[in-house]
Amino acid sequence: MGIQETLITAAGGNGTAIRIIDRPLTRLEYEYEGKALGESMENIGAEQAGFLVLDDKHFEMAGGEFCGNASRAAAVLFSKAMDSQEVSFTVSGFSGVVNADVSKQSDNRYDVRCVFPAMPTDVQNVTLNNGQSAAVVDLGGIVHVVIEGDFPNDPDDYTAAHRSITEQLKLGERDAVGVVWFARTDDAILMYPVVWVKAIDTFFYETSCGSGTIAVGRVTGASSVVQPTGKIISVEFPEGAVVLESEMETIN
Repeated sequence: MGIQETLITAAGGNGTAIRIIDRPLTRLEYEYEGKALGESMENIGAEQAGFLVLDDKHFEMAGGEFCGNASRAAAVLFSKAMDSQEVSFTVSGFSGVVNADVSKQSDNRYDVRCVFPAMPTDVQNVTLNNGQSAAVVDLGGIVHVVIEGDFPNDPDDYTAAHRSITEQLKLGERDAVGVVWFARTDDAILMYPVVWVKAIDTFFYETSCGSGTIAVGRVTGASSVVQPTGKIISVEFPEGAVVLESEMETIN
């Protein structure tokens, strides 16, 4: 199959630019080509990029990190290619096999449920330099620092906070680092994720975040988390697995 490119969003945001390729690339090629791919689609909502290697049933993020939203985006394309609602494949930043169920809702909308068997979700409680409590949730291919408190809306403020926290906790060598602020309302958990990917040096206040939802769900016990878009990503922790589910939409 020749090169094809598409953009798929999760819960109304966090677009993943995906290129379908015939053969695996080198890690440097993934980084170089992925950064260019993401930048070329940033104007239509891309916040990250990855590559679908159909013959290998593998999806690789440009930075080699794990991404929960991109995994479900990949599931949509594998489902189309295999003409099957149920698909299994591998993704970067996760050592197991992803099992996905893709339910088509309309021409470009899908409900996608992905199961990640034996995904690590270790939690370490920490105190930041400002005295604030936080939880570090290590998912392997990405680590999130989860903070209950007010999100610093100004880009300069959340950028400075992310960099300071990454330095304090010595996370600068990790593939990807998220700092996720969350707030509780009477009937919901709202989250505000800021993610940096080391290899390609991208930094986004993400409009939705699957791995961040796993982290917040692990810390709070919530089974659904409201994204910055206002839509929901559901998360479950059955014994020995993590499950993510949300609406996905193909943009082009």
